[in-house]
Amino acid sequence: MEVKRRLVRAINRDFEDIEAVFINGARQTGKSTLAESFGKAGFAGQPAGSKVRYINFDDLSQRSAEIAAPGQAFADIEEGLVILDEIQLVPASFLALKQRIDKLRRGKTEVKFLLTGSADIMLIPRLAEALVGRMYVRTLYPFSAAEILNKPGAFVESMFRGAPDTGRQYSKVDINSIIARTSFPKLSLEIKNRGPWFENYLTILFERDIRNFSDIDRLDLFPRLLSILASRTGGLINDANLSGALKLSQPTIKRYRTLLNGVFLTFLLPPWFANLEKRLVKTPKIYFTDTMLLCHLLGMEPQEIEKKQNPLYGFVLENFVAGELTKEISLLDGLKLYFFRTGDRKEVDFIVQDRQGRILAIELKSSASAVAEDFKHLRYLKELVPGSFVRGVLLYRGTQVIGFGKDLYAVPVSALWEM
Repeated sequence: MEVKRRLVRAINRDFEDIEAVFINGARQTGKSTLAESFGKAGFAGQPAGSKVRYINFDDLSQRSAEIAAPGQAFADIEEGLVILDEIQLVPASFLALKQRIDKLRRGKTEVKFLLTGSADIMLIPRLAEALVGRMYVRTLYPFSAAEILNKPGAFVESMFRGAPDTGRQYSKVDINSIIARTSFPKLSLEIKNRGPWFENYLTILFERDIRNFSDIDRLDLFPRLLSILASRTGGLINDANLSGALKLSQPTIKRYRTLLNGVFLTFLLPPWFANLEKRLVKTPKIYFTDTMLLCHLLGMEPQEIEKKQNPLYGFVLENFVAGELTKEISLLDGLKLYFFRTGDRKEVDFIVQDRQGRILAIELKSSASAVAEDFKHLRYLKELVPGSFVRGVLLYRGTQVIGFGKDLYAVPVSALWEM
C-alpha cells in the first residue's frame, strides 16, 4: 500500500523560494523514502527524470569519505537535485554546503538541496547558523489519519475559513483502530507485533542518536524518564517532581527532556496567553509524537485502556488529537498551537492562533454525547477575547455537527481527517 505524504506539496512550494529544504523528524517516519520518491517524481517545476544525486550519510563509507573531505560529496554538482540523507552525521559539511550554495547562486545555476536528519535543527546549531537565509525547515511526522485513510485532513483550515455545516452526519469510526494506524510507517503497514519493534527502536535511539548529540552518563535513566512522562501525558511539566522521582538535578532533567524533544519522541505544547488581567498558567504541557509509542510505554493497546475504564484513556485520546493538529499545522504557514489554562483551572485543551492573532479554540470529549455544560470554558474564553475568537469546537465521538450557540459547535472527532 502506497501512502501519499502530504509534506511533498509543501516542499515543492518551498523550493520555489529557497535553495535548500531540511526535513527533520523522528527515525522511521519515512524521511529517506520521501526524499527518494520526491526526486523520482520531479521537483520544483522540474519534470520526472531530472538529474538527482542521492547521498546517504548513514552509510559508513559515504560518511567516512565526507568527514575526510567536507563538501566533496556535492562539490561537482551543477544542476538538478541533491539529496543529503542524515546530514547531522557530518556536521563539518554544513559550512561547505553554505559555500557551495553561495557559489551556485553567483552563477545562477538551478540546484536544489534536500536534506534530512533525525534530530531537531536546534540540536545542530552549526547547520542552522550556516544555512540561515538559504534553507527552510519542515518536519515529517508519523502517518496522519488523513494520509493513511487518503482523506482531505483540512480541519483547522476549514474552521478558520467558515462555520461547519450543522446537521452534517459523519460515519461512525473505531477511533482506537485509527490511532493504531496513525503511527510509524512500518508499524502501520507491516509490523504485527509492535512491542519488540518499539523496544529495538528506543534502544537504537538512546545508544546512537542521543549519545551522538550529547555526552550522557546515565542512558539507563531514559527509559524510566519516558515511562514517568507517559503516565503524565497532557500534564504540565514539573521538573522538580521529576527530579525527585529520578534523583537527578533539575538542570539535568531539563537537559534530558530537551534531548527527548530533540529526537522527536516528545513535544511541548506552550500555554497561550495575551495581555489579559488574568492569572494564567505559563508552564508547557508534554505529549508524545507517536500515540502508539505512548500506549507501548503504558503497557496497553488503546482499546485495552478504554475497556478497563482507565482514566489515562482520556489523555491517550488527547495525545492523538494533539498529534493530528500538529501534523496539519506543520503543513500550513503562520499557525501555532497552544493550550489555555487559568490559575483557577479554567482550561481549553487546544488553541490555534493565526498571524492576525485570531484563535480557534478546541475542547475534547471522549464520549459520544455533547451537552451545553461541555462548552463552559469555550464560552469563558470567547467572553475574555471576543475580538479574536473565531470559533469554539468541542470534538466528541458522536456523528453529527451540532450548534451550541453563536460560533460554538460540537463536531465529530473524525472531522480531523474527513473535513
